[in-house]
Amino acid sequence: MTPSHLRKRLDRQPQEASRFAGSGIVLKDSPSDEEIEAGEDAEDKFRDFCDKSDITYLYIDQQSYNKSSRLVDEKAARPDFLVMEPYKMPFFIDVKAHQFSTSKGETNFFLKDDRYQAVFLSIKRDYLPLRRLQTLVGVPVWLAVFERSGRRVRPEQMHVAPVSALIDFYREQPKSWVFMQVPLECCTTISLKKGGALNYDVTEDTIQGFVDMLVQYIENKGWEE
Repeated sequence: MTPSHLRKRLDRQPQEASRFAGSGIVLKDSPSDEEIEAGEDAEDKFRDFCDKSDITYLYIDQQSYNKSSRLVDEKAARPDFLVMEPYKMPFFIDVKAHQFSTSKGETNFFLKDDRYQAVFLSIKRDYLPLRRLQTLVGVPVWLAVFERSGRRVRPEQMHVAPVSALIDFYREQPKSWVFMQVPLECCTTISLKKGGALNYDVTEDTIQGFVDMLVQYIENKGWEE
């Protein structure tokens, strides 16, 4: 384990667990050792992808003292990488390792619709800290999500999306929900073996279609779910 990975473990503070109603998923604000190791594996695979694809990046060491007091006060995240590609504005990427199924092995679907597999992002731990960072520093922030299996992540692909592209899912869902359901159709799926550029090619119409589904679901079901 590298010193920076060890510091990341020491920076975690235990909090209470929360459950998303009807999802079968329990959220712990402090990741387990298994989740942390999977996250480290995801970072390594993202780094290997960038090296294979000749993408220039900086890895941001996750020390507890490398943020300004304003970022700390605003509870903004430290992303994992700063990516710099020709003819593009530099952007941050935060690498996540998430299970795409419940503890019972059931696939996570968007609004329980088995046509659309989804990743469930923690509002408190995954999404809002990155959104706050983007607002404060004025630099785009992206997510790169890997599918977690135990202490490792699947090596075939990752799913990327800018934080700003997902904002309407957060705005439209009930504030009592602790997870934000993001259909994989709203992410660009990138092959780790083929390499290539980091592009986001999902249209606004596609995203709006899923947001409309969310709004209709809430109107039909009520916000308690």
